[in-house]
Amino acid sequence: MRTRQALARLAFALLALGPFAASGPARADTPAPLVAVVSQKAAELSLVDIDAREVRAVIGLAAVPAGLAASADGASVYVTHPDLSLVSRVDLASGTVAATFKVGLEPFGIAVSADGRHLLVSDWSADALIRLDASTGAETGRVAIGHAPAGLVVDEKAGLAYVADRESNQVSVVRLADMVRLATVPVGRAPFALALSPGGERLYVANVQSGDLSVIDTGATPREIARPKVGLMPYGVAVTPDGRTVLVSNQQSGKLAIVDAETLALGPAQPRLGTFPEGITVVSPSRAAAVDWAEDEVVVIDIEASTILGRVKVGTSPRNLVALPRGR
Repeated sequence: MRTRQALARLAFALLALGPFAASGPARADTPAPLVAVVSQKAAELSLVDIDAREVRAVIGLAAVPAGLAASADGASVYVTHPDLSLVSRVDLASGTVAATFKVGLEPFGIAVSADGRHLLVSDWSADALIRLDASTGAETGRVAIGHAPAGLVVDEKAGLAYVADRESNQVSVVRLADMVRLATVPVGRAPFALALSPGGERLYVANVQSGDLSVIDTGATPREIARPKVGLMPYGVAVTPDGRTVLVSNQQSGKLAIVDAETLALGPAQPRLGTFPEGITVVSPSRAAAVDWAEDEVVVIDIEASTILGRVKVGTSPRNLVALPRGR
């Protein structure tokens, strides 16, 4: 994965792991909702205030950042660099890269445990899910999964990780206590991004090549229960805090798909996100944000009105973003 074409294939969207920020305009005593954005060509992390539509800070990174995840306390953001076999830990208080860890072959997707002690990283080339000590970067566990694992999400309550095995057209289910793969669930073609419902009962999987959304019942025997069409090349997926709405960013059509989680019907409004949208995250009950790789923008979305509220310029080629816990 050394060319721009390969990197464009490997767009990454990962949901925020921390609490959702409050909706509506920020008051003087209420910190504004922020999102952290990685820009791949610029090799930087931007902190964006989505209410003010302003970049609050820019932090330089190692080359070709791809995936990112925030710690639950909002103190740190972890970034993967597939071409460098590297993970960076960014300290947000100081605005610096506090540590870098060599990880596997091509670390791509990433998640942080709720207690901040562990990282989980999907290794695109090694076909593995790797567990790391978040403070030292030492590998503490590894399990073989499907080919070209991309996005991943963690269900802390169930003690499980779900990984999109892109080239195997499946999702791997991994028990975190002993890093054992419990099951695989067949899905559409080229699964890439994942999002869990708030209670963990459903997993939503964006399938890039088949243009649909796999809906998985995560019960005792995980299984796909539906696969509605959502658009052309869905690359990002997010769920609202009430679990009622699923948002999908479609890269090829440049549009936002808004799906009713109960009926799985696609809403009539499909606002245009941009020329090449990728990652998407929910920031509050009424706000979401996506990135547009081609236009170097963060796109602010009003979920209830199904409209675009504004756009914020960031560094060249934004790939992915994550909502930060309120107060950072």
